[in-house]
Amino acid sequence: MKKILLPTLAILTVSCSKETPVINNSDLLDASPKITYDTAAIDSFGPGATSEAVMAKINAVTIKREKDSLAKIAKAEQEKLDKEKAKLEAEKAKEVKKEIKTEVKSEPTTNP
Repeated sequence: MKKILLPTLAILTVSCSKETPVINNSDLLDASPKITYDTAAIDSFGPGATSEAVMAKINAVTIKREKDSLAKIAKAEQEKLDKEKAKLEAEKAKEVKKEIKTEVKSEPTTNP
């Protein structure tokens, strides 16, 4: 058993202690794919340029969406304020009713 165990341990020790070579940074840069950027300027009259009519339509749609979203926000805020106002009015009405009931109960009845 010792004959098998000792060579196995020796092989494992030697194989695990080997270091793998590290690639230098310059090697990594050379191995990475080259990135090309399209930096050509587009002339306003050249192919690929957006016309004024198209830009006007895009701006109109954008402005309409913005106004619609602002209207939705304003409507939600108004509904919230209306609900709060209704709650306050309901609480005031309850307080008034309680005060009337307590006044009626506290007044002594006099018979002439």
